[in-house]
Amino acid sequence: MCAEYFNGRNVGATAGRNAMQTVCDVFPDAKSFIESWKNSRYDLLLLDCYLSDENLPHATTGLDIARLLRNQNDDCAIVFITSSTDFAVLGYEVQASGYLLKPVNRKTFEATMERVEEQLKAKPPVTHLAKAQSPGTVDSSWHVAFGNPAVTMDRRLIAYALSNAHYVEFTFADGTQTKIRTNFSDVDRRLTVFDNFYRTARGVLVNFDYVSGITNAQFVMKGGKRIPITKTAVTTTCRAYAEYTFTRMRTED
Repeated sequence: MCAEYFNGRNVGATAGRNAMQTVCDVFPDAKSFIESWKNSRYDLLLLDCYLSDENLPHATTGLDIARLLRNQNDDCAIVFITSSTDFAVLGYEVQASGYLLKPVNRKTFEATMERVEEQLKAKPPVTHLAKAQSPGTVDSSWHVAFGNPAVTMDRRLIAYALSNAHYVEFTFADGTQTKIRTNFSDVDRRLTVFDNFYRTARGVLVNFDYVSGITNAQFVMKGGKRIPITKTAVTTTCRAYAEYTFTRMRTED
C-alpha cells in the first residue's frame, strides 16, 4: 500500500471479519514499492493518488504507478485514495477497482473492501509458481509454462535458469528452486524475447533484474550466486547488460 495514513492493521481487520487471509505491506513512497514489486506480486494495491508533494512539478502519482503495472500486464486490483474526483475519470484507463475519497470513513472503506473481495474470489491466488490452470482459464501474460505436465510460473520472478541433462532448474527471486523436464532451447527461445533475459553461456540464462555486479567474467546475482559468462562473449554480454540497465534507469526516472 502506498498510502501514508493507511496501515496493515486497518486492512487486516476488515479482511479478518470477512474470513480473508491477508498479508499487508505498507510503502512510504513509489520507489520502495517498485523495488518490492519486482520480487513480489500483489492481489490488491491501495494507491494514494499523490505519493509525494502534489505541488512538485514532477511528483509521482498513483496513476503513474498504476500505468506502470498495467504496462507490465499486472492485473492486480487497484483502489485509488484521493482528495479529488478528477482521478475517477483517469482511473478508467487503468481499470481501477474503486476509489476512496479523503477523508476516508470506515463504512465506505469496508464497503469498498467487500466489493474488491468479491472480485478477488474469482481470481487464483498470486504465487511465483503454480500448477497449470484448468482448461479455459486465461493466464496473465507474464506467466510462462514449461514441461509436460506444464508448470506455470511468473517470469518476472525467475532469477536464472540452468540446463541439467534433460532438465532445466529454475531459481526464483526468493531463492526457491524447481527442476522441470523440458528442453533448454525452448526456455531460451521463449524468455529471451524479453529484454531482461540473456543467455550468458551454454545452458545458462539470467534475468538482468537480479544481477548485482560483474566480476572475473561472471555475473554476481543478488544472493551471491555466480553465473558464468562465455569467455568469447564477455564483451557483448557486458554491453547487453549495460544497455539494459541504462534503459531501465532512464525509464524509471
